[in-house]
Amino acid sequence: MICAAAFGFGFFASLLCWIGIFGRLPWAALSVFQCLFMIAFVAAAKLIGSRLGPWGRFALLPALWVAFEWIRSLGMFGFTWGDLGYSQYKVLPIVQLASFTGVWGVSFLIAMSNSALASLAAARGNPRQRTAACARVLLVGLAVLSVGVLGYASLKRPLDRTGRPIRAAVIQGNINQDVEQDVAYYERTWHTYRTMTLAARNADLIVWPETVIPGYVGRDPYTQRELSDLAAAAGVHLLVGGSDENDAGGELNAAFLVGPGSGILGRYAKVRLVPFGEFVPLRRYMPFLRYYRVTPMDVSPGPGYNLLDTGSYRLGAAICFESIFPDISRRLTASGAELLCVMTNDAWFQRTSAAEQHMSKSVFRAVENRRYVLRAAATGISCIIDPHGRILTRAGAFRRAVLHADVRARTAKSFYTTHGDWLVYACFALVGLLTMVAIAQNPGRKKT
Repeated sequence: MICAAAFGFGFFASLLCWIGIFGRLPWAALSVFQCLFMIAFVAAAKLIGSRLGPWGRFALLPALWVAFEWIRSLGMFGFTWGDLGYSQYKVLPIVQLASFTGVWGVSFLIAMSNSALASLAAARGNPRQRTAACARVLLVGLAVLSVGVLGYASLKRPLDRTGRPIRAAVIQGNINQDVEQDVAYYERTWHTYRTMTLAARNADLIVWPETVIPGYVGRDPYTQRELSDLAAAAGVHLLVGGSDENDAGGELNAAFLVGPGSGILGRYAKVRLVPFGEFVPLRRYMPFLRYYRVTPMDVSPGPGYNLLDTGSYRLGAAICFESIFPDISRRLTASGAELLCVMTNDAWFQRTSAAEQHMSKSVFRAVENRRYVLRAAATGISCIIDPHGRILTRAGAFRRAVLHADVRARTAKSFYTTHGDWLVYACFALVGLLTMVAIAQNPGRKKT
């Protein structure tokens, strides 16, 4: 357990070093919390695996790993940073597996490869066990090769031309938001995004980042009229990020779809909020948090995952943190989203690896659901991704850019979109079956 704790903390502390922007305590606390899942994984693997043979352990470890990755994504403190599958976002032949299994399938493949190599290392000095271990390595090699070949063949096939063609644009304004948001800031923001939007007037749809518009768009008729007039002048639909209010007066982090001259056509309020970034659990019991960069006021969650309809096609919007959860984009696509949009403000990541890590999640959302993804980030990294996970165009962090790409509103659903986290449930079933096998074993019997 000491080794598990040391490895788990070292892994998450280095991966999440950018949390140190908010102080050493948040960084250490999050690293320790995520480390607990690593310790639990090792404890479960040892408890169950010690009474299984090598083939049983070989099957147990990847299934158990995926089960714990999925558990880590649940609840108020759900988090997917550190899931193994995301490490392969540039290896597109392997990533194609996600359209069938979600990101969990890529994690399973990596964990299974490591399980086979671990069994080979453990079999040194025993010819019989070494032969069996080599067979497991060969089996995994064939599995990886098959996935790679099928993925490569998928990439070579041209995307179908069905679905409404859309000339899409993403705007990255790169405005410093770590300043007082006064009238001058408001005017500077409007001038920047108005100018960049008009420069992209040949587009059909333009996406702005999360919370880019100061004030409350949802209750400000002047701002709404300005957006409507801008959409009309550019001849586009605008998807913009701003604040709204619910019926109880709570603040909402929202996306607004604005038609050319027709005002707000629809709005979506963020449902999955960032703990300590958008709300503070048990705030009254942790007064010391005022010394850290936590939100002074809680944002309210939206009522549900709804689509935005332009009249010709429907959009599914994921706001910032929501893009790291496979089920949110899958749910939007399953309910009819023909195009996925990610709106985020990653300015607080500063010049760390976090922006790239965050962007990598959107590659998987595109492949899992076989949808184009338009990712608009306030300071980067903005990009447009095709349904195979290829980044068609991209803007680096901390520069202004207008990105264009021809995309399509697609209606066909992938296996993962239709069937969801079936692999996760299969992993739980396999872990349960192996646990029963382990319980049935004679603890004194030596495994070979």
